[in-house]
Amino acid sequence: MSREPVQRIILDVDSAGDDILAVLFAAASPQIKLEGITTLTGAAGSVEQATNIVLNLLTLADKEHIPVHAGAWRHFVGNSKADMEAPLVYQNRMKDRFGDRLKKKNPPEPTPNRAPQAQHAVDFIIEKVLRYPGEITLVTTGPLTNAALAFLQEPKVAPALKNLVVLGGTFGIPGNMTPVSESNIWSDPEAARVVLATDVPKILVPLDVCEDNRFGDAMMSRDDIADMQERATQNSVVDMIADKYPIYIDIWREFFGLVSFPMDDIITVAMAIHPDLCEMTDPLFVDVVLQEGIARGQTVAYRGHQILTSDGSKTTRICTSIKGRRFMTLFKDTMALYERAA
Repeated sequence: MSREPVQRIILDVDSAGDDILAVLFAAASPQIKLEGITTLTGAAGSVEQATNIVLNLLTLADKEHIPVHAGAWRHFVGNSKADMEAPLVYQNRMKDRFGDRLKKKNPPEPTPNRAPQAQHAVDFIIEKVLRYPGEITLVTTGPLTNAALAFLQEPKVAPALKNLVVLGGTFGIPGNMTPVSESNIWSDPEAARVVLATDVPKILVPLDVCEDNRFGDAMMSRDDIADMQERATQNSVVDMIADKYPIYIDIWREFFGLVSFPMDDIITVAMAIHPDLCEMTDPLFVDVVLQEGIARGQTVAYRGHQILTSDGSKTTRICTSIKGRRFMTLFKDTMALYERAA
């Protein structure tokens, strides 16, 4: 691996399938000093489920020294009850198709052998960033509730951050919650609007580079899992991936029309240490639609020439393409670092 400067990172996750791989990637990368992991309610369910997943994962990876802080248990406003229950219909369709194999996708997490830190995630973010101004990159791979609360509670946090890398939004391809909205932004658009409007350097990783088959070489296939297994002899992390992730590959192929399993969250972490993995726009202002309806959670980039302009800060660079093979090699090389000595 190339010898890049070590980046100090706080990773904020909701512990869905690709968050798990993002945690493993960040914890093992020699180019990352993982200051802590913060959790919140999101795609994996409650904040308790999200937190337990991370704690158990760090035990599996022999990384229990990394602190874990539970955060927001709900979103700023949320969405309608009917919309929040819509994923249950999708879940039932998957049960009909995949049967018992579905048990490996986000099962109820057993009680970890240790508790999270007592300090709330938002307080941890504030304290750590202010203690090390200009040194911490905050990487968010779930809804933006914790980040928004930190910015609102302590205005000194944003200017003290080194960088902010956000997974969210879509611009040129259909969304995964509505035709124009991506899940993380849709889940808490009020929080997303706070974060994207904040005057701090940001990289935004949208669905455009994560869930578009034009960039299928940045998605994890069965061949990629086989590559990792071929290198592994005593690697419990690779064993877990080989056991757990084939069902994810099948679901994303059948239900979302993707060639393999998208690595949204891992790409987002990788951008914190290798920003040249993606081509990006110039810094832009990105706003979020808040009103109820099909456009709720839509990300809108101010580019071109409009009569009705915005005075929002132009601090967000949007990823538009990715060097998929280079990224996937980086991921597989990092997972190989979990190999235990014989």
